[in-house]
Amino acid sequence: MKALVLGSGISLGIPAWNDGSEAALNARAQDAQFPRRRGASLALSVDGLRHSLIEAPFHLPATLAADPRFAPAAGKRAVPIDTMLLTSGDLDACAGALALRAGLAARIASPSPLRSALLDHDAAFRTLEPLWSGLGWDRSLALDREEMLEARFFPLPGPVPDHLRDLETGTGRARCGVRVTDRRSGMRLVWAPRIERYDSATLAELREADVRFVDGTFYSPEEARRVRPGVKSTTELGHAPIDGPDGSLAWLAGMGGRSIYIHLSATNPVATLNSKERARVLEAGVEVASDGMEIKV
Repeated sequence: MKALVLGSGISLGIPAWNDGSEAALNARAQDAQFPRRRGASLALSVDGLRHSLIEAPFHLPATLAADPRFAPAAGKRAVPIDTMLLTSGDLDACAGALALRAGLAARIASPSPLRSALLDHDAAFRTLEPLWSGLGWDRSLALDREEMLEARFFPLPGPVPDHLRDLETGTGRARCGVRVTDRRSGMRLVWAPRIERYDSATLAELREADVRFVDGTFYSPEEARRVRPGVKSTTELGHAPIDGPDGSLAWLAGMGGRSIYIHLSATNPVATLNSKERARVLEAGVEVASDGMEIKV
C-alpha cells in the first residue's frame, strides 16, 4: 500500500486565509521554517496509478488539479480515483466533495450516522446522495477495483459541528477513524486526525496499526486560548493535546510501527521545523507529516 499526504494542516490550511498569527505570517512570507500546509487528506493506492482518498477539505480540488497523478487522460474527464472516504461532519473536512460533485465518478463512503447527519441536516450534501454509501461500524469496504485495500470505519467521540448543532452529541455522529488493510500483506494503516480523548477503544485501534496518522492539531491544552483569549480550550474544541501526562505523545511514544502527526494548526510549534517542541516529538520516535509525504505500508 502506498500513502500520499495531500495535506498535513488543519482543514483551512496553513496559513488560513484569516489567520494573522506570527506563524501564519511567516508561512505567507515563504519562511522555510514555517512550511505551507493544505488541509489534511490522504491518498492511498496499490499501484500508484489509481487512488482512493480520505477526507475532502476545501483545498482538495486545487490539490488534485496541481498533481499530475490525478489528471484525467487526454480529452477525458474521468480522474483515476476509486473511492472517497469522509470521516468528519465538519464542513472544512468534507465540503471539498461538494466542489467535485459535477464531475465526480468515484464512490463516496462514510459511516451511516455521519451520512444521515449531513444529508438530513444540510441540504447542499444531498447533491452527493446518489454516489454516497453509508456503512455500519467495522463493515468491510473494498477501496480499489482489485479489492486489495479494505477499509473499515470505527467510531470516535467528539463535539457536533455548529451546522449540525441540533443533533444530540454521540460517538460517531460527527467524526470517526478509518483503518485500511492491505489484503496481500496484512499491513494496516489507521487515519484518526481528530481525537478528543484516548479512551481504551481508540488506543486499541492505534496499537494494532503498522502506520497511524494521529491528531496533531494542538501541542498544549491552552494553546488556542493563548492566541485568542476567550475561545474554547483544546479539548473543548475536540482535540487532545500532544503535551501533558494524558497527551497523545505519552501514548504514542511506546507504540510499535510508525506514528505520524497530521492536522497541524499554525499555533502548534510542532508545525515549525526548528522548534524545540518538534525536536522533542521526533526524539520520542513520532513523526510529523508534511504535504507531499509518501510512505509505503
